[in-house]
Amino acid sequence: MFKQLFSLFPILLIFASLFFPFILIDLLIINLMDGSYSKFMYLILFLVVFYIADLILNIFIDSLLKVMADFNFLKMNGNFISAIFDLLGSFIVISLLDSIFQTVNLSIGIKILIVFIHTLLVFLINNFQTEIDQGADNTDNKLPSTVEYEIRYLLQKENLVTCIDLIKQKYPDIPKKTIIKTVRKMNNEHK
Repeated sequence: MFKQLFSLFPILLIFASLFFPFILIDLLIINLMDGSYSKFMYLILFLVVFYIADLILNIFIDSLLKVMADFNFLKMNGNFISAIFDLLGSFIVISLLDSIFQTVNLSIGIKILIVFIHTLLVFLINNFQTEIDQGADNTDNKLPSTVEYEIRYLLQKENLVTCIDLIKQKYPDIPKKTIIKTVRKMNNEHK
């Protein structure tokens, strides 16, 4: 029993360090807006459960949105749509948890403010990470212009998945990850 408890400790420490800034912001919001809770530990537990559930939901939503974008179901900005779904998903999660936790009672205003700030921070972090990834992609994984021309030509006739498979079959020496990134980038430019 003690081995299992101590093996979970590093994982819990990592989660706590990741969520600590968010929890501090949320505690400040709840205390300034007079949210009610019976014990401080219940409030901390509520916020940790909220962030874990919200993280799992957001991973699922982001994966679903990427798949939908690959098959051209969405024609708008992916980050904006992701932020809207993140906002709605976070609000649903915090409202559901508020109804489950009898020791924590938050007003609608507190929930909206927490969800809005959380979504804004996640949106800014995602945009920052996207800019870093695009900068690394532009310098490290540049395909020859002939391959890029073939990709553009194939995207006019084929869907994204077929295009990736055909390019990978024709150029097996190019890493599939580089092909996928390039095809996605060109597909987004083509929209």
